[in-house]
Amino acid sequence: MDKKPSYLWALLAGVLFTGGQVAIFMTRFGGVVSDVPLAITDYLIFFLAGAFIGAGLIYFLRRSETPGAFRAVIIAFVVSLPFILFAMIVGGMVGAFGVLILSVSPAIFITGIGYLIGRLFSKKK
Repeated sequence: MDKKPSYLWALLAGVLFTGGQVAIFMTRFGGVVSDVPLAITDYLIFFLAGAFIGAGLIYFLRRSETPGAFRAVIIAFVVSLPFILFAMIVGGMVGAFGVLILSVSPAIFITGIGYLIGRLFSKKK
């Protein structure tokens, strides 16, 4: 593929994952965290996890040589989204380390598997 997405898109992924966690928290508990220093730290950790996940997605998209591999990476990422969000919530109970490890690991793993499957089954033109 000639199109290579920029790693700056990872920052947008970080913002989107942070917004997703805020939306889940507001839906579940009816509000946001009122303790400001704690909230900023939590949101920063969610942003970092989302940025790492976005960077992993971009890494595999940039390595995709064929449109089929590119599509397989996108499909694998979409499939991994429920696991990522669940892992972020569970990881939040463990702490910052839990959010980073429990959410980034399945995201990179499932996206990488999608890349490998797409690379294996797509035909290079």
